[in-house]
Amino acid sequence: VYVPGQSGDYDYALTAIPGEALRFVYEKFGPRLLEANVRSFLSVKAKGVNAGIQSTLRSAPERFMAFNNGIVLVADEMRLHRAEDGSPGIVWLRGMQIVNGGQTTASIYFAKKKYPETDLSKVRVPAKIIVMKEEDPTKEEALVSDISRYANSQNAVRQSDLSANKPFHVDVERLALSVYCPDGVGRWFYERAAGSYNTLLSREGTTPARLRALKDSIPASRKITKTELAKYLMAWDLRPEIVSLGTQKCFDRFMAALGEAEAAGRPVVPDPIFFKALVAKALVFKAVHKTARPLVSAFLANVAAYTVAVVADTYGDVFDLEKVWLRQGVSPQFLEQAALWAREVNDRLHETANGRMISEWAKRPECREAMFFRPFSRPSVDVPEARRG
Repeated sequence: VYVPGQSGDYDYALTAIPGEALRFVYEKFGPRLLEANVRSFLSVKAKGVNAGIQSTLRSAPERFMAFNNGIVLVADEMRLHRAEDGSPGIVWLRGMQIVNGGQTTASIYFAKKKYPETDLSKVRVPAKIIVMKEEDPTKEEALVSDISRYANSQNAVRQSDLSANKPFHVDVERLALSVYCPDGVGRWFYERAAGSYNTLLSREGTTPARLRALKDSIPASRKITKTELAKYLMAWDLRPEIVSLGTQKCFDRFMAALGEAEAAGRPVVPDPIFFKALVAKALVFKAVHKTARPLVSAFLANVAAYTVAVVADTYGDVFDLEKVWLRQGVSPQFLEQAALWAREVNDRLHETANGRMISEWAKRPECREAMFFRPFSRPSVDVPEARRG
């Protein structure tokens, strides 16, 4: 069913796509097909949704269209023609992207891959197709983002998901794919779309040996999500009170700061140096968090964020992030110094809170001001990461 658009920025069609056709395009293009989606495949475990899809495909494929909500596509162009029975049909789509239904699409692909006997010839997938006619790229991106936002409802959509296609995150993902660790083999993984790391393992780890090799080169410990990126960078930029707000609010503030920088003519454009520094800051944050864990009885997240801020404030540009990148870790001496500061941060948080709940006090700008009103102790350990002279 084809409905010409009345607003001038899109046309509209309703159809049913053969399951085998959808499986084929996912096999051919993989996650590229989902780049406009707010998230990637969320695995078979995601709230039972995907497990239910696979169960229907195996036991009642002819009922799939009745049971499934279908998918939503956007495309740059669509060519229509008449089928042999005279009904209208789609000849081809150009620039096709799935903005809702990534779970359905990937589940069809993985069901057939895991259970080859699955009969997709009986499967039809309801589809809504929106053909974009907006000539302004900025307006088109905004419209696609809104379509994705309102179309997704199977799992809660977070603001961080909706920012996945911002140029900044696309650039960081590109760098993660091209910048290798100092050993020339391993890489870090930037999870621009939620669930994309597990999708990578499922798609590329086709044999036990390949899966092991993939996990060796890109282990889960070297995965950075969008919200983690915001946490690492904001803590290093001496904004621990924002980190203490929680993952989503911290991410929102980070994206707002990026927008303000861009509006002021100072856009943040990630390059290999930026990416290596990001990884180094992630390694520092993780090391501080792990070191502080046995030292504090509660409020570990707040202590870790403020301790990283103390590290950044104390050393500034003297701290050699390149050395952390090359080592892919921090020195024992740094851990010793971090432990001293973590205790000091914990004591000062309790002291300045004056009986208030620490987790709430840590979120306030007044807390950051009180924490840094007087200097923390000078480094008492010779830390190799600190440049001399």
